[in-house]
Amino acid sequence: MPFERPRRSPWLAVLLAVGAACRPAPSLPVLAELETQPPLCPTAAELDALPVPAAAPVDGGGLCRDGWCWVNHEPQGHTLNALWAHATGEAWFVGEAGTVLHWKAGAWRWERTPTLANLRGIWGASPTDIWAVGDGGTLLHFDGAAWTATPVPGAGIDLLDVAGVSASEVWAAGKGGLLLRWNGSTWVQVDSGTSEDLRELSLLGADDVWVSAAQTGLRRCTPSGCTAQSGPLADAPTTPPTALWESGGQRWALFAPSRFFVWEGGAWHDAGIPEASPGGGWPRNYDAPWVGGAKDVWLAEYREPTPNRAYAYLHHWDGQAWTHLEPPSGSPAVYPGRHASVWDIRRTQGAGPSDLWGFGNEGALLRWDGSTWQDLRALRGLPSAFQPETPVVYGHYDLGLAAGPDGTRVWANPTDSGPQKRESGATWANDEGEWHVQLLEPYPLPLWPLPRPKATVRGTGVQPLEMVLEGDSFPDRARVHATSADNVWSMDQKRAWAWDGAAWRIALEGRGELFAVWTAGPGDGWVAATEKLLRWDVTAWQESATPGFTATALWGAWTRDLWAVGRKGDAAALFHWDGLTWTEVVTPATAGVTQLNAVVGRCGSEVYAAGSGGALLEWDGTAWSRVPVPTTRHLYGVAPVGKELWVSGQDGMVLRRPRTAP
Repeated sequence: MPFERPRRSPWLAVLLAVGAACRPAPSLPVLAELETQPPLCPTAAELDALPVPAAAPVDGGGLCRDGWCWVNHEPQGHTLNALWAHATGEAWFVGEAGTVLHWKAGAWRWERTPTLANLRGIWGASPTDIWAVGDGGTLLHFDGAAWTATPVPGAGIDLLDVAGVSASEVWAAGKGGLLLRWNGSTWVQVDSGTSEDLRELSLLGADDVWVSAAQTGLRRCTPSGCTAQSGPLADAPTTPPTALWESGGQRWALFAPSRFFVWEGGAWHDAGIPEASPGGGWPRNYDAPWVGGAKDVWLAEYREPTPNRAYAYLHHWDGQAWTHLEPPSGSPAVYPGRHASVWDIRRTQGAGPSDLWGFGNEGALLRWDGSTWQDLRALRGLPSAFQPETPVVYGHYDLGLAAGPDGTRVWANPTDSGPQKRESGATWANDEGEWHVQLLEPYPLPLWPLPRPKATVRGTGVQPLEMVLEGDSFPDRARVHATSADNVWSMDQKRAWAWDGAAWRIALEGRGELFAVWTAGPGDGWVAATEKLLRWDVTAWQESATPGFTATALWGAWTRDLWAVGRKGDAAALFHWDGLTWTEVVTPATAGVTQLNAVVGRCGSEVYAAGSGGALLEWDGTAWSRVPVPTTRHLYGVAPVGKELWVSGQDGMVLRRPRTAP
């Protein structure tokens, strides 16, 4: 889109307004005249002259796909579901949002795929002949150069696993009993004899295929069909295994929660499993094993005694005893606030005893080189408005974003709070300075019972304001917006305050829950409440009813061009203020989007809104359109960062779109 030259600083509105809350008071003084003309857009040359933030990776292509690059996590933050590793040391991981992550010669590449479907299985005959399967009947093939989609029988049915023994003998299993076989030239359907979901495949040959059915247990298959295979549990012979593995003519099967067996010589044998491990007596969940032979077996264990506390371990069988691998130093329990950490491992697989991988949630990655496990995932240290003395953004938090006026600084602000998700708030900056809402008191240890947190507003030339009264909710809607050092507005769920350069005063109170705040000047402020938008118009608060619609974020190019985004009923909605009235803007760009969480822009003809399911919308001054983003995770933040555009969302994810896409 073309840019017009600005008549003044274009950075007045470089800010993220993510879901917020405020409360009103009866009157505020008039401190300045309101804008009468809109600011113009920066030119492309002016944007290109801005620096890239130091937090941004500079390697270019490896962590980039479809014009977007991972900032946090590294190498990427989608949950990984399956791995195929080759003896050359190469490895391919697949996961949510069509993710294929390739490891080669010590470097990562986030590979381009033609889908955003969740990929659940991968197997290859060679590095130039690999199959991956996933939701919605997704079946992809890699020929060494590119991933392409392949139509298969049973179109639209989720495929859950794929395995093979050669380039001309590959099988895929899915929901509803769908079983497919690749004979080297075409995929054909095999009668599985069941309508149950098929989840785990194990192949020793074309006539020796095992598959796990959800309710009816194991099935033995050949190209002509399948028959039932009794399991090893005498009291439950039709219980399906949670994982299958073959090695040296043997089959290993893991049965939840803690039974491990090997099939050899036509009979089942108990392989044993760790009887006790650290972490107390909570239920243990074991996941996909890696089996190198009778004396080399790895298992991943995961325990989650509460929704906010988790333990993860790796166990090894050496032929005589089970031992467990301690987590990395400093995190024996990935807690507090880190339960989706680099140690959140749900799978162990690899190419051989000296080349194993542990992987799982939010891109967690460990690698075994035969003697030690190395952590290969990094959480980038983005400065946080809440804990500047500890500038680390952990993986489990949902993040909003804010950018400094010159684009050189970015803040990642957790957007929710709760028993352990305690950081929340907002950051805002313009040419005159920075304003932050942050916790007044961090949680002390131990974390139980939980104290009530409070928040404070701090910023250039602004005295701290203590927020959150006793009995209020956690400060998950604390927000701040400003236009100058003597016009700062802040809010929590119950009240809104205004700073006039000398003192804070309550601006709004007693209007129910508040969600967002925005100001165009000392005599023009907006607050979003439940099904209404409230405006301070110099003398009093004026109310605009929005039945069914509640805004979670506000942003305006100027006083007569303001956007409110949020939810109306079961779908996302946008409203626009033209200086006189609020009008709902209906657009195909919101199709399938249930919630919009953030809105921000550079000027009136460049505005962005972010929301559920990876939805990113752009306004060009005439219409809203959908911007492709290679993720299906919920987005909670969007910010112009210098000449770039950044988005953030679930589990600490941050993506950037360079102006010149790599």
